[in-house]
Parts: sequence; C-alpha cells; structure tokens
Amino acid sequence: IVAHAAFLVRQYQHNDFRMKVGLIGSVVTARDFRGRGYSGRLLRDAIAELKRRGCVAVVLWSDNSDFYLPLGFRRGGRETDYRFAASSAPENTGTVREFEMHRDASLLWRLYHKHPAKIDRALEEQKELCRIPLSRIFVTEKNNALSSYLVINKGSDFEDHIHEWGGDLYELQRNIAHCQRYLFPDRNLTLISPTFSDLGPVRQMAVEKWNGVLGLIKVLDRSQLMAIYYDFLRKNKIAYAWDRDKEFLKVENHELPLRNDVECAAAVFGDETHISHPVLPFFIWGFDSI
Repeated sequence: IVAHAAFLVRQYQHNDFRMKVGLIGSVVTARDFRGRGYSGRLLRDAIAELKRRGCVAVVLWSDNSDFYLPLGFRRGGRETDYRFAASSAPENTGTVREFEMHRDASLLWRLYHKHPAKIDRALEEQKELCRIPLSRIFVTEKNNALSSYLVINKGSDFEDHIHEWGGDLYELQRNIAHCQRYLFPDRNLTLISPTFSDLGPVRQMAVEKWNGVLGLIKVLDRSQLMAIYYDFLRKNKIAYAWDRDKEFLKVENHELPLRNDVECAAAVFGDETHISHPVLPFFIWGFDSI
C-alpha cells in the first residue's frame, strides 16, 4: 500500500432537518511515492462513491487546504473556540472523575444525543470511540446521574483541546474548571464549540475567544442541499428570496451569490468571513472528526 484515504457515510441530525454527509480522513501517501497523483486519484474515487451513496456534502480537515482546492473543497462552516487558564478557573469545583467504560458508556451516549445537532451514533460505535488511545474523558455527576462529559485530546489529534463535550452547561463549566485548574494547570485547554450554541457560564470563564471554520467542505448535491436550506429558513420564519437572473439568494438583508457549488457551500454553511446571515446549524463533534 503506497497511498490511503478513509471515508465514512453518516446521517447528520438536527431538530429541523436531516441529511447524509460524507467524512474523509487519513489521507496519506508514502514519502517515496508522493507527487505522482495517488492521493488525488483516491480522493476522486472516494468523492464519487460518497456521491453514489447519496451524500449531500463531504467534509474533511487539513492544514494544507491548497491541496484540496482543485477538487472543489473550500474552507467552510462556523465554529467558536474558547481558551481557558488555571487562573480563570473557579475553585471548589466539586467531584470530577475519569470516565469508566462499564459504568458510563451508555450514559455518555445519551448525553451526546441530547445535542440538537450531531452525527447519528450507535451505542456500540460510541464505545469504540471511547477506546481511542490517548483520549482522556472526564465526567461529573449530579443527583446520582451523569451530568456532563468532556474529551481532552482524541488520539494524537486535538492535543489540549476539548472537541467533544455534552451535558448541563453549569456542570460542564465545573468539569472544565476542575480539569484546567487541577489536572492541566500548566497547559491552557481550548474548547471547540458550534457557533450556534450559547455556552453561557463556559463562555464567561474563558480568557480568550475566536471564530474558526469547521473544515473543508465540498457540495455533492446542490439541489438537495438548497432544498434543505430553504426548508430550514421557512421553519425558522427567516425571510429569503431567490433572484434567478442575478443568481443570488437574499437572506434577510444579505445578498449571497449562488453561481457554483463553492458559493453554495458558503451561503448554506458560512465560512471564515463570519457574515452574520443565518446558516444551517452544522457541526462535526470531535469523535466524528476522522
């Protein structure tokens, strides 16, 4: 094997819509075989297969976004990062303990499914994800029930990052404060959050905040994606109008060009410009990021 790319088909769920998405990761070519187009060929095959399986869009992450531009990927989606410090973490945060598989797996899975936006996961898949080496999972309890969880690291990815979490926000704040103050006092933890979530007490504890993008997105079925987006706007009573002659969509007071798939992705998912027009609430949690 000289080149490799992995992909998954997943159902994305939100209270207002559902859609099938493709996730691509683990794209690598052996050093002696680079520059011959192997990764590009594998990616084109993976994209074609994801489209054949009915995916509306495909998402991946790479620090080298230029490599993926010729394949139609663009930076897109919205997320917000919060950085913490031991000095900003409250004292007396109560009991926080490390995750125990036999005791907590199904309870954590239930907390995950309380998110209004998520990739659908089976319980057995959740258990496998919790076994990823180097991941550290911490939980809190309230009234004899699991009240929050957070995942620090995920394998060798997301070092010192909390890219997956769930539960009551005040309990989550307590969880973060304990981990930051007592377990990681010399390393600032960073929480990655959907921009559409109001984190309240967690946000107030942060010493730094910034906006980022979800990843690299490529639209596979523009007509289906736009149908999902229009339905979402209608359900939320958001005014919009389509100008066929000028090929742009007016959402509230924003004029969004829709001349190609790249502009369609920017309109529906948003991008790093963070123009404040309403976008689909789309977020890939840490364990689902491959």
